[in-house]
Amino acid sequence: MRRWTAILLAALCACTAAPEPQAGEPPAEPEPEPLPVQEPPHVRRGTTERIRPGDTLGGALVRLGVEGNTAQAMVAAFGEVFNVRHIRPGDAIRLVLEKTDDGEVPVLLEYRRGPVEEIVVRREGEAWKASLREFDVQVEKVLVSGVLESSLSEAVVAAGERADLAYALADVLAWDVDFYVDPRRGDEFQILVEKRTYQGRLIGYGDILAAEYRGQATGVRRVFLYPNPKTGRPEYYAQDGTSAQRSFLKSPLKFSRISSGFGGRFHPILKYYKAHRGVDYAAPTGTPVWAIGDGVVTRAGWGGACGNMVRLRHANGLETVYCHFSRIAPGIRVGKRVAQKEVIGYVGSTGRSTGPHLHFEVIKHGSHVNPLTLKLPPAEPLPQSELPAFQEAIAEFVEALDGRVYASANDDTEVVGP
Repeated sequence: MRRWTAILLAALCACTAAPEPQAGEPPAEPEPEPLPVQEPPHVRRGTTERIRPGDTLGGALVRLGVEGNTAQAMVAAFGEVFNVRHIRPGDAIRLVLEKTDDGEVPVLLEYRRGPVEEIVVRREGEAWKASLREFDVQVEKVLVSGVLESSLSEAVVAAGERADLAYALADVLAWDVDFYVDPRRGDEFQILVEKRTYQGRLIGYGDILAAEYRGQATGVRRVFLYPNPKTGRPEYYAQDGTSAQRSFLKSPLKFSRISSGFGGRFHPILKYYKAHRGVDYAAPTGTPVWAIGDGVVTRAGWGGACGNMVRLRHANGLETVYCHFSRIAPGIRVGKRVAQKEVIGYVGSTGRSTGPHLHFEVIKHGSHVNPLTLKLPPAEPLPQSELPAFQEAIAEFVEALDGRVYASANDDTEVVGP
């Protein structure tokens, strides 16, 4: 009996055992590993905005939907790499938002001030980190030259450059050349300037290192940039080391035309000849007017026929008067000290006026003098001990103006902007 039971059990085991693989057959494939759990993809979107007049950075972020505390944290991080008070209208903001179960939250802020100036604020965990984006900006020295046919700005543009280079040249030569009355057709200029490009596009100009103006009314004027040995600030000097700067500028604003000269004239409103005690500069409404020299405001407000006006007291018994402003610049009030080239008002047509212009007077020891013929001594020259170093520093610039080094500006550079 035991024998038959053992035989039966052996037969059952044989029936249920896995079949042996046949010769030449591949082994069975292993079971695949289970797939990992996939996280849902991040859903992000960007939105852009521009800084408006009167905006703060925090206010602009809130306007884009950023919660107040988050906006404050982003502004704090931003302020670690850039002064938030220096944001300006027209600057661009790009905010990147990420979708979460609790709604959209900001993760990135890109603040663009220009073609190659960008601040990036990025969320890292619960904190915000800011950085300045690096751009590979190329800087080269170029010599720009031209001949005046109508105006300085048109001549600069005809030379393949932007008009703002003409404005910069006018600032540099503002003590020697009055670009309202001095220029003549055929006058020549040269500008040795640092030119900044990015990916073949002109993005702006650096310092004017040297400049020359050959005018029929002005003669030859050459200036060179060199650090003042007392202050360390770069200033302009003539080739012999005398300062190109003076206590007064030759004109209170840039680029307009003379509408009425000094002396007797037929008054356009009163309809009779009247001694005109100043010079009128025709210019569009809103053109900035600057103080021609350091001084103190002695009057600011309505001046009857003079309209909105400002009067300044300067050293050596000199005073200047500026009339017909559309508005006086913010902060200009009696007793305030103003610096040369500080904007004090904007051209208008208030008071007794037939159109937008600036009426400008100079008074010396109580008597009116012709602003166009006023002669003032230059600022302090370089000391004799500094002249060898100065001559060595400008030698390269002198050669450039003499035509011995530097090609003219690169015609292949794409000019962008105004």
